[in-house]
Amino acid sequence: MFLRIACFGLSYLIFWFGNRSKWNHLVHLNLVVALNLALGAFSCGVLPIAQALPYYMLLSIMVLLLNTMVFWKPIYSIMHVGITFVIIIMLYSLSGREDGYAGLVKNGGGVYFILSTFSCLIANNRYLIVKREIQKNLIIEESNKRLLEQNELINDQHQVIDEANRRLKHLNDYRQNTLNIMIHDLKNFIGSNQMSIDLINRSSGNLTVDQKEILSYITMGNEKLHYLSEKLSDSADADTGKVEFKLEIFDILPEVEKAAVGLVDASSIKQMSLQLNLSPSPLVVNLDKIFVRHIFFKLLSNIIRFSQKATVISIHASQSDNFCVIEFINKGRPIGMDKLNEYFNRLSTPNEYEAATSQSGLGFSVSKKMIEDMGGELSYNSNDTYGNYFKIKFHLA
Repeated sequence: MFLRIACFGLSYLIFWFGNRSKWNHLVHLNLVVALNLALGAFSCGVLPIAQALPYYMLLSIMVLLLNTMVFWKPIYSIMHVGITFVIIIMLYSLSGREDGYAGLVKNGGGVYFILSTFSCLIANNRYLIVKREIQKNLIIEESNKRLLEQNELINDQHQVIDEANRRLKHLNDYRQNTLNIMIHDLKNFIGSNQMSIDLINRSSGNLTVDQKEILSYITMGNEKLHYLSEKLSDSADADTGKVEFKLEIFDILPEVEKAAVGLVDASSIKQMSLQLNLSPSPLVVNLDKIFVRHIFFKLLSNIIRFSQKATVISIHASQSDNFCVIEFINKGRPIGMDKLNEYFNRLSTPNEYEAATSQSGLGFSVSKKMIEDMGGELSYNSNDTYGNYFKIKFHLA
């Protein structure tokens, strides 16, 4: 009883001192396990051989449970079991029993030796299996992360393509209008030249006042040709490369739903589920539909990427006063305000905007920039009470 109480007190002292000194947890565990197994082996070694069987069985169960419950390197299990073997054999040898080691094996020692050795094999196999499983999970997690990044990159490319198509259409319309004006002016100029030619044909001799007038018509024609060449030059240089928002009136709810549906596969990769809670009445806004779609997709994809696995992201769309409010709520482990402030403020200058739209990892900052450019507001929070919370506000049309 004294030895057991002393062993318990010493185990607690090791735990307390180790925590205070910030030891590695394996040091605590190895010292406490070695101390208690040594006490069990000592008890088996000093008891009369006829009464030792229950103690050998208890020690066997202790070692078996230890090696099936504790995950550590197999060398630790082999080391502790080896210590108990040495203590038991040494104490049995010192007792000088007449039946030799056969009595030890017959009266419980053999059972302990077999079970403890078998438990070490279990610990070794379990360690190898768990190690391979962890490596596989790490590879899968890395692959999932790359898939999410590729998914975001593909969406960025789609947005760039849509914007380029829209700019090309505007440029084509502008040039078509310019061409129509040029053709109209050219017809008038041809008509004027024809009139001049007719007058020359009806006149002869030296230059008259009419001929001078014809020359003035020709001069005006040259000026028009110069004008048309300038118009053509302006038309060719009309594409400045600047992205401009094309505002249109539409219901924003289908765009929220499209973003959620488009990211179902990405959320399933992280074992997450998306819940939509949309307003029953339309939320009509006057915004750029292409960029709004891009904002929702990019913001939601980054929320999925940085949120905890196996959680739920709820998406709410409602009307508040004269605003359309879109909320993304995740009750998992908080990302942290420091991290979110870093993510949302990576675009320090406007010149970085176009370069950032084609890079992964900047989705939060790009979304914030586009929301603010279209007159919206973005707020966010991350703590243990609310989890991760993101809110977008746009004026209703």
